[in-house]
Amino acid sequence: MFTNMLYLLILTDLELSYDEYSEDFLIGFFFTEKQAEETARYYLQNVQGFCEYDCTYRIVKKVVAGNPNQITPEWIWIVQGWNTNEYFDETDITESDCFVSHKHAKSVLHRMQHTFQRTEWALNHHKIGDLNWREGFVRV
Repeated sequence: MFTNMLYLLILTDLELSYDEYSEDFLIGFFFTEKQAEETARYYLQNVQGFCEYDCTYRIVKKVVAGNPNQITPEWIWIVQGWNTNEYFDETDITESDCFVSHKHAKSVLHRMQHTFQRTEWALNHHKIGDLNWREGFVRV
């Protein structure tokens, strides 16, 4: 049975992170922490950029809210808000729980916009288990 918990894998380029800013790459959401850890190890050993530079990872436990029947979702919605600094880097990031319905996520977006002073907002849709940054990254 699904426990209304997901695991968000984020890889970070330590060399490009500083002070209050972290150069993060959202890799994906997973049903188990083990899946997220295995994916992190794969990226850090095999994927361009992540295996070449000083990168690390973190796994963030994310609650799936508004899912009383504990259905196993294929997709989730998440709200994010942020400011930008003088270098146009995203800072002061705030993030919601995950939601199985767009309608619920949209209502949370409106509440968060009134609660948090952020200049940018996004309502994002993610497929569980899909991987971002599969081709890696290059520095210019």
